[in-house]
Amino acid sequence: CIECTVGYYCGEGAAVALPCPGGTHKNASLLVMSSIAQCVSCPAGPSCSVGSPSAVPCAPGTFSPNASAETCTSCDAGTFQDEAGSTFCKQCTGGNYCGVGAAAELPCPAGSFSNTAGLQDASECSPCPVGSACSTGSTDHVLCAPGTFSSNASAPTCTSCVAGTFQEAQGSTLCIECTLGYY
Repeated sequence: CIECTVGYYCGEGAAVALPCPGGTHKNASLLVMSSIAQCVSCPAGPSCSVGSPSAVPCAPGTFSPNASAETCTSCDAGTFQDEAGSTFCKQCTGGNYCGVGAAAELPCPAGSFSNTAGLQDASECSPCPVGSACSTGSTDHVLCAPGTFSSNASAPTCTSCVAGTFQEAQGSTLCIECTLGYY
């Protein structure tokens, strides 16, 4: 007789080794398994495909909320999971978005912002308004400081006034020519 394959069981008089069914794995405490009842249920967090010698932690971006899972489930859009072997996905935070199966939050691009949680795509980030700037991953826009301006929407930074011009107000869209006799 041939020794039973790891992750499989062989009953008395077996003609072939049989795999532990999906959602279960080999009982590590037994050298040889003789029945399906000796296969161990997969815990929540990992998954166990047919014939698994052990439970395999779900990869980042996936999860397994229940015991006896044969496969892991991808995180929905708007959520992510950055750790292996998880039983849930985390909601994307403000300033970020997450596509299906995300293993990490992706920041809203420079020139946009969002304070809303659970965004699914970069297109859901709001464009930065005129007179302000938004760096990568911003949760809000920042008004341009005196001496700077932003004449376009979706600006990642404010532009400094050039020599011969000034701006004393916050959130401006242009600079003003210096008065004669001043610099």
